[in-house]
Amino acid sequence: MHPALSRAAALNPHRLRQQALVAAAALVAGGLLLSSSVSATLAAASESAERAPSAQIFIAAPEGAEVPDAALAAASALPADEAAVTTPPVREEFTIDQRPPLVYPVGAGAPVGSGFGPRAAACDACSTLHYGVDWNPGYGTPVVSIADGVVSLIGDPANSLGVHLEIEHVVNGQAITSVYAHLQAGSIPFRVGDRVRVGDQVGLVGTTGVTTAPHLHFELRVGGTAINPVPWMAANGAQ
Repeated sequence: MHPALSRAAALNPHRLRQQALVAAAALVAGGLLLSSSVSATLAAASESAERAPSAQIFIAAPEGAEVPDAALAAASALPADEAAVTTPPVREEFTIDQRPPLVYPVGAGAPVGSGFGPRAAACDACSTLHYGVDWNPGYGTPVVSIADGVVSLIGDPANSLGVHLEIEHVVNGQAITSVYAHLQAGSIPFRVGDRVRVGDQVGLVGTTGVTTAPHLHFELRVGGTAINPVPWMAANGAQ
């Protein structure tokens, strides 16, 4: 074909109009598709935002403060799971175990049967030099530790002190050993090495060992030497 005829065919107005219409239709279709996709995305985002719960912050009222009736009514109208969130937290009850630093083993008012130091022997096997004090509160009276400490010895019941135990303490900076003797068999709830607190029950008044009647024989030792328990307990504020 002659070049002039090819150029004439390429410049055919009818063919150019067809090509322009096809291009315009393609542009319109693309714009509609893009607009539909954007609208769907915005609609989905709007619907998701409507479903998402809004964040809420609840501050518990101070203890003792009154809650307005309107707030209570609003809370009662909520579903159970939401009402539980808005209910003020309940504080757990607790107790404080506060004890004095030093106490008498059978109470401050127990009668004294025999004091510290020289004495007349009450029986053939009884000593004439008493290394402690005898308190007579009655058979079965609970005996308690005079202070915080560690059990250092549980004595042989065949000993003259009978069923007894020793506890190591530090009271007002002073290391001291307390001795509890003539207790009932089986009444000691601790073992050597156990920690005890002031006021913990360590046994029951009994009559094991060399005795003439039920009583607590109580000793205090400093550096292995027995001291008079009565003035020492008073001077250190025993209760």
